[in-house]
Amino acid sequence: MKFRILLAEDDEVTQQIVRSLLSDFVEIDLTVAANGRQALELALMQDFDLMIFDQNMPFINGDRVIRHLRAGNSANRDTKVIRFTAEAEILKQPATGSTADVIMPKPIRGAEFISVISGIMGRPREVEISTA
Repeated sequence: MKFRILLAEDDEVTQQIVRSLLSDFVEIDLTVAANGRQALELALMQDFDLMIFDQNMPFINGDRVIRHLRAGNSANRDTKVIRFTAEAEILKQPATGSTADVIMPKPIRGAEFISVISGIMGRPREVEISTA
């Protein structure tokens, strides 16, 4: 059974990093949206097990997409959400009633990201960290 993830990220480098980090998870089916409008459309048409949103995207920011999905009756209303942000203030004091289950800093820290994904999937995973 596939674990379906929606990644909404406009930066192609970050998209590639996430793809690379998730490449060892053969059970993950990753769908990528390059902007907030595309992410909202996909999330309204398909069921996902996890959604990852960049905070700052073209057309609609990540927080607004999440709020729209949470407020409606979409199949993804209760889907777990990770939100990426480079905004230090959001990381220090997430807004009350935050729409995300997890807020992660950019640039992405590989081991931390893998640990969060594994936890959400309910799968303990040993993370190898290279010391070379």
